[in-house]
Amino acid sequence: MMNFIFFFLVSFFLFWNKKSYWFFLGVLILSLFMLSSQSTFLVYYKDLGNFSLDVYGVSLMILSLWISLLMYMSSTGVYKMYNSSSLLIFWFCVYFLCGVLLLTFMTSNYFFFYFFFEISLIPTLLIILGWGYQPERLQAGIYFLFYTLGASLPLLFMLMYTETNLGSFSMNFDFNLKFNSFNFLIFIFMYFAFLVKLPMFFTHLWLPKAHVEAPVAGSMILAGVLLKLGGYGIYRLLSLYNEGLIFYGCYFYGLSILGMVYVGFMCCRLNDLKALVAYSSVAHMGMVICGLVSFYMWGLSGSLMMMISHGLSSSGLFCAVNFYYERLGSRSFFLNKGLIKYLPIFSLFFFCLCVSNMAGPPTMNLMSEIFLMISMMKFDYLMLFFFPLGSFLGAVFTLILFSFSQHGSSYNFIYSYVNSEFREFHLFILHLLPLNLIFLKFNFVIWLI
Repeated sequence: MMNFIFFFLVSFFLFWNKKSYWFFLGVLILSLFMLSSQSTFLVYYKDLGNFSLDVYGVSLMILSLWISLLMYMSSTGVYKMYNSSSLLIFWFCVYFLCGVLLLTFMTSNYFFFYFFFEISLIPTLLIILGWGYQPERLQAGIYFLFYTLGASLPLLFMLMYTETNLGSFSMNFDFNLKFNSFNFLIFIFMYFAFLVKLPMFFTHLWLPKAHVEAPVAGSMILAGVLLKLGGYGIYRLLSLYNEGLIFYGCYFYGLSILGMVYVGFMCCRLNDLKALVAYSSVAHMGMVICGLVSFYMWGLSGSLMMMISHGLSSSGLFCAVNFYYERLGSRSFFLNKGLIKYLPIFSLFFFCLCVSNMAGPPTMNLMSEIFLMISMMKFDYLMLFFFPLGSFLGAVFTLILFSFSQHGSSYNFIYSYVNSEFREFHLFILHLLPLNLIFLKFNFVIWLI
């Protein structure tokens, strides 16, 4: 692990050269191979003091590197519209964000985790404000900044208070603080920052605005990795206030389930392709919350699989929607119709991504929902009605997304449609291969159970 950290940090200072694009891709690919070549995921490394690795951290680190690699391949609009200096700043923001995410998933210190958690806001905000498509990106950036920063500031004070009582910021100890009325406030403030980041229903207003106004690279990293910081933070806090989570986790559970159902109905009436994909993230992250607060290993394993599978499927859907937007200049269902007649192979890949988004076999989404349903059966049998309803609505609005955009009568000006590129097929394949093949290698998830 030390070799990996040293390689990534040293390459950061060699970034500014004339071939930064290929340099960045080379660094990401080499980092991905170095990280995935670890002999085992299951050893908890403690040789670096404040940094360590476990199955959650390594899985999300590989996801971060993979999505960052795909971000660069999808951002051709940035290459065509901006000059070389703007491109260098864009590449620097993406590279810096990737490094911060890797350090966030590696740290075993609560204070360092908070520090890297907050630093990730800066490059994300710069990407939204600097390379967004519409003037409304300023409002979206303000929503994103104040929601996430305002919710996470109390987390810093609560961590400081906890450290004064425990004498350590380390995540390697099982503290299990006694629960009382004052610790209840600490519990709420600490978990609220991560529930906003996921986001949980009622705290999700910043997410659709940020997604709709962000460039394709911003949407991919936001849906693919940044939302998972919230789930990862909840997982790391399970050892602190698990007694409070046992008492009050049922409220988070209920809100998440109701949010899944409500968002599912709302997605059925949206007419914006990108907004529909963005709102579907709220439903999927609600499943992650249910798995984490259930305190069953089935739920923890299902949450990890859901975060990885959602990161790949939502990133692929945002990428596909951007391909159509580059050709038509619109994300509306009223203009994006009958696309299967002009790009049939695109429609095949788009259908595969939609199948993954609605948890169809043999994707990892299906396995994650099965794991989560088992944990919900153990938690409360009443949830067996609401969870399948939310999953069914997810399939309904995903089929609406595919059928309304690919079928129907198209407009006349679409006959000047631009042909597809090899880069776009490459992006589809790199999204779909992990989703459909990673279930063959699940010994690290079985270890969790």
